[in-house]
Amino acid sequence: MKGEFSTTPDHIARRISGAAQEGFHKTCGFRVVSYGRGRACVELDVTAAVENLNGMLHGGAIATLIDQAGTIAVLTADRKGRPGVSTDLNITFLQSAGKGTTVVAEAVVLKVGRTLAFVTVDVRRATDGVLLAQGRMTKYQAGPPEEFAQETPRS
Repeated sequence: MKGEFSTTPDHIARRISGAAQEGFHKTCGFRVVSYGRGRACVELDVTAAVENLNGMLHGGAIATLIDQAGTIAVLTADRKGRPGVSTDLNITFLQSAGKGTTVVAEAVVLKVGRTLAFVTVDVRRATDGVLLAQGRMTKYQAGPPEEFAQETPRS
């Protein structure tokens, strides 16, 4: 149907799998553990690729992990299958995680409306469940890319 993304479980699974296997998400080493009904769980091992200068998990990697988990959760909750476009992301950093640690981001959709979606994401250490960071994100629920991504000629 024009104006909507496919919401079949197979199509959503392909989209999520594809995003996890390419680009920045692959570089970071994200692993999608589970998703569905407005929830998502994504893991990350702290390696040199995502460390800051102090040898701890970089805040930018945490932000990207929150964005990835939140987007997957929204995708599974939106009745039109829209992943949305992040318009706002805020994070409270509570604890650090060093090299060799596995962290788990658990996203829960708070609300999906006609044009906006809201999601919260907790990032915890896998070994003991200590809360490392908490993020909240707002996503603009636009239609398919062809409806809003018109290229503007440059002069």
